[in-house]
Amino acid sequence: MVDYKIYGDQELVQLMRSGDERVLIEIYDRYWEKMLAVAFNRLGNQEEAEECVQDVLYKLWKLRENFSLVKDELANYLARAIRNQSFNILDRRYRERLKAEGFPPAEEINLHTPEHELIMRELEQQIDSVIRSLPAQCKLVFTLSRHEGFSTKEIAEKLQLSENTVKSHLKKANKDIRNNTKLLTTLVFIPIFFQ
Repeated sequence: MVDYKIYGDQELVQLMRSGDERVLIEIYDRYWEKMLAVAFNRLGNQEEAEECVQDVLYKLWKLRENFSLVKDELANYLARAIRNQSFNILDRRYRERLKAEGFPPAEEINLHTPEHELIMRELEQQIDSVIRSLPAQCKLVFTLSRHEGFSTKEIAEKLQLSENTVKSHLKKANKDIRNNTKLLTTLVFIPIFFQ
């Protein structure tokens, strides 16, 4: 019997493209905990986090014939997929809450005006710029936490820092992002309330 643990990400993807279901089991075993940590970090709910991971793995399998990794590692791809699926779940949760509270559905509010799209792009660029301007250690901690899904404890162990130092770096990064995006964030949400 083949031991899939010896294969790298690119090899797993090639085997998956050929329809080998055992590859999905290896991806599950290899990345489940990290994916779950990223999902739980964003959603704060174990059941939704597990559902999120299952959805991502299901979609990966459905796309297997056309799926490829260029430079990325599979872990990075999966972290991004979890982040996007988490946004979908949060959006669904938000819509359900608004509906329960009697607010109009979001479809009735036009958020896709050219002005709104431009502001959103500028906001994204501004956030990226703030992240790039963070001190090296702070940027690394922030990236490991938000993009890779590592817990505070895992980051502390990986970088040989105390957990309090990791928390301080995350606090600084969040504060810098918040302080440098206040105006654009306000511009994004003000039109929603005046339509």
